[in-house]
Order: sequence, then structure tokens, then C-alpha cells
Amino acid sequence: MALTRLVVDSTCDMPKALFEKYGIAVLPLQVILGEKSYRDGYEINAEQLYDAMRQGILPKTSQINAAEADALFRGICEAGDNLIYLSFSSGMSGSYQVAHMVLAKLQEEFPELHMAAVDSEGGGMATGLVAMQTARWIASGKEFDEIILLMAEMVAQVQHLITVDNLNWLVKGGRLHRSVGYIGTKLMMKPVLNVVDKTVQIMRIARGRKAALRLMAQTFLEKAKEFPAQLVGIQHTDDFDAAKQVEQMISAVNQKIKTVILPVGCVLSSHVGIGAVGLFFFRKPVRGYDLLSESEA
Repeated sequence: MALTRLVVDSTCDMPKALFEKYGIAVLPLQVILGEKSYRDGYEINAEQLYDAMRQGILPKTSQINAAEADALFRGICEAGDNLIYLSFSSGMSGSYQVAHMVLAKLQEEFPELHMAAVDSEGGGMATGLVAMQTARWIASGKEFDEIILLMAEMVAQVQHLITVDNLNWLVKGGRLHRSVGYIGTKLMMKPVLNVVDKTVQIMRIARGRKAALRLMAQTFLEKAKEFPAQLVGIQHTDDFDAAKQVEQMISAVNQKIKTVILPVGCVLSSHVGIGAVGLFFFRKPVRGYDLLSESEA
């Protein structure tokens, strides 16, 4: 019986040990600084990106490379394995479309194998939570079609909560109108963002950094009421202390959760800027969920 391999892209964040534990392959997106392009996670890391941003360099990003995707996917197929590619949101990148096209061609060459591209509809550790649980299902021997169905159910329940410290990065990246960014900065406005219909949108506005972090924690406690015992992802762009504050606020009220704090990868950091904090979780129980037993988490 064919094995199933899980492939993610470099916007998927989770504890590094789990990539090796579950044999998860990573396709890099591109980070562009000036005239030079870097393979995310391979040729550039977060600290290098932050240094460039502090110098006033505006990073740009680009989707996965079709040739690199074909080489990776083809190698898995030639080994006789099924494959699942979990992509960055198709509303924020063309990576899903690239992978879907590559897989369609490979399916013709390897009709006996199962392969699918699954849109995570988000990024960061929101995608990581889906990937971690998927990897455990694969390891437990679940059937391919059942895994794809369960992944769709998970994606529908993932919640993103993100706050940024500096609106200027969203303005520079074209994700926030310049006038809104100017007024927001003057009034100390800190947006709490979420992902709706695969794109980032402003959910609520807080007055000041501390208020934004409290709003994130309160929103989590409200939205996760139906699923109190779960693994929660907390991320930051060079502000571990703020991430720790959020962890303390939610853990003080809900002792059933476990948390993982990670830095944000380069592609997403390019868009949200330095000082962002993210909180990722499931709104409702997930069938077959067992991430709390993941000792590496």
C-alpha cells in the first residue's frame, strides 16, 4: 500500500522538530530584497529579514516556483507515494494554483496514485495546526480520502487573530490605504486582523498596544468556548514579550489549553512588519483531533 507524504510551503509555521518527525517537505516562497530574491527559510531567515526592514528596505514576496514544485512532487510520485500539498491561502498567493497545475499533470503520469492540493485559506501557525494534525492522521494510517475530508473540516474552523504594531508596513505593502494608516498612526490605533474569504481584513480596532493584545485574548476566549482543550499557536515578529503576554492572558482563564510560541516566517513578516503578534486556534472541535498528545508541541 502506498504511503502518503505531506508537503507544505514556507508560510506554514510549526515546531521544527515536527518537520523531521513526520517527514514533511517544504516548498519555499521567494522573499525579494532590492534586486535579489531569496528562497524563504533556505537562503534567508527572520533575523536577516528584520535587519533589512530596520534599514527601511520594503520586502516583496513571490509564490512557489513551478519547476521546484514539479521536482519535489515528481520525486514523491516516483517513490510510489501519495501526496498532499497544503498551501498558503489562495487569496494571498498564487502558490495553490501553481501546485494544482503541477499535480494535474502528474496525475496523468501516475494515475494509480492519490494526490491533492489543499488550500489552507491562511498562513503561519494557522496552517501549521492543520499540518500537524494532518501529519498525525497520516502516521496513524487513515485513508487518503478521509484525510482530505477532515482537512477541509479543519480549515473551515481555523481562526486567525493578528495585531500589528506599525501600520506603515501594511500601507507600504498596499494592504491598507495611506490615509487610514496616517490617521491610525496619529491616533495610536492598533487593528486586530483576521482572515475572511482567504484574505486579511480588519476585524476590530483597539486604542494602543496593550488594548490590542487584551482584545486578542478576549476574542480567543469568546470564540474558542466550544473547544476549550486544544493546542494554540502564538506567533510574533521580533516581539517575544508581547507573545508571552498573550499566552499568559489566555492561559490564566483557560487552563485546558496548551500553547506554542514561534516566530513568524519571512513571507508573512514581510507583510505585517516588525512587532506583529498572531493567535491561531480552532473555533469548534475537530473530528479525530489529538494534538494535545503531541509531546513535541
